[in-house]
Order: sequence, then C-alpha cells, then structure tokens
Amino acid sequence: MIAAAGALVAAVALQPGATFRDCPTCPEMVVVAPGSYLMGEGAPEDSADEKPAHEVRIAAPFAVAAREVTVGEFRRFVAATGYDAGDDCHLLVDGEWRLKTGKSWRDPGYPQQENHPVACVSWRDASAYVEWMSATAGARYRLVSEAEWEYLARAGGEAAPANGRAGEHPYTAPVGSMGSDRFGLYDIRGNLWEWLADCYHTSYERAPADGSARLADCSNPERRIVRGGSWNDGPELMRAGYRLRGPDGNRYFTLGFRIARSLP
Repeated sequence: MIAAAGALVAAVALQPGATFRDCPTCPEMVVVAPGSYLMGEGAPEDSADEKPAHEVRIAAPFAVAAREVTVGEFRRFVAATGYDAGDDCHLLVDGEWRLKTGKSWRDPGYPQQENHPVACVSWRDASAYVEWMSATAGARYRLVSEAEWEYLARAGGEAAPANGRAGEHPYTAPVGSMGSDRFGLYDIRGNLWEWLADCYHTSYERAPADGSARLADCSNPERRIVRGGSWNDGPELMRAGYRLRGPDGNRYFTLGFRIARSLP
C-alpha cells in the first residue's frame, strides 16, 4: 500500500508495514513497528565497543526507506542543488585502502546503473542529501540511528548472507535484488555499508536507550558509525552487532546510506 504525499501519509503513519511516499519522487518509506531488544547481545569477547549489552526500547513507530539511496536519486540531488560531492574516493587496492582522485559517486571504480545504491559518498554528503530531501518533501528526514539499525537487523528476520553480493552481480546490485526482510526492507545487510547518524564511542556506556542517535559524549566525534557489510565482505562483517566507523568527510567505494524519518 503506497499512499500519496500530504494528508494520506497521516492516515497510514501509525500502521506498521504500511508504505508511503511524501512526494512523487521521494523514496518509498516503510513504517516499522516499535519494540525492544538487547543491543550488543552475543558480542564476541574481543569486541569491546559492542559492550555492555543493554536494552533498547523504541516506543513509537518510525519510517525507514525500503531501499538504499540510489545513483539516480543522488544524481537528481546534485542536479537540483549543484552540490559538490567531490572527486576522490577510497578504493581497496591490493588489500590496502587508497585515496584515488577521479573516483566518485559517478564512477566508484566498478560499473553501476541508476538503480544501484550510490557509493563513494561521505557522511557529510549523505547529510546534505537528507537536508535537501527534507526541504523537497516538506518532511523531516534523517539518517538511521545505530540503535534503530541494529533493531532492524535483529528483528527483521534477515539471515546474514554468505556474502554481501546478489547472485550474478560481482559488485553492487540493483537495490532490492536480495529480497526483503519481515519489515519489508531491502539490503539491510550486504550491497553497501550504510552511514548512520551516530558519532562513534568506544563502548555503549551512557548510550541512549530509546533508539535515538548518539550525537554527543563520543570518544571520536568526527567519526560516524557504519553498519551492514557490502558486496566486498563475508558474513562475519554482517553480524547484527558488528560496528565500523569512518571519518565523516571520507568516501569509500563500499559505503552508501539510506534515510529514515520519525512519524507524528
């Protein structure tokens, strides 16, 4: 069920599983049911930054984009705003991350089509897209919080794939190629890593327990959380609790994003 923008959104906003668009060119959003879970549960002994395990209670439904932001969607943003998303990107070459000039979201170092998830975008680029999308739609979009992402990964019922690739695609695949989870979301794990809203802290000490993003009291405030694994990774990096972080201005050819928004 996809509702039109405006008043119809309010009619479906509190119905978990409902889908809607805030405008004709806005992403399809899925309403996710509230719930609780133990964040950090099952963390390996050597993963100190996934501890202590603590209960997170998400009290109200929220909306998450069904799919990661695509090349075509990001292209519309750049065309509409003139935003400069850079001309360099970190690529993995001979087992080492190297900054390559001339690589960008337009050419991340492998072939893509308009319906593939956009890569080689920084956290700052993703945030600029979110601001533009919010102004365009008249709705307040944001990045997914880390606690929300882990909730989606744990409660969505999507098993960690053997790797982050979809079938015959050696790199990224068209968004939605790997099937949806029980929430109706695609590629929560695999395809591309996703930038999240939170700044990085070395543990979950004093982390928000309500599902909101950690935006202060971080050990590395200039680094942002990255979750989900990519086409270049095995299942060990796609555990529901596995965390990475990256400098908010860096771009990587295995990293993209999706958007979310709170509901009235």
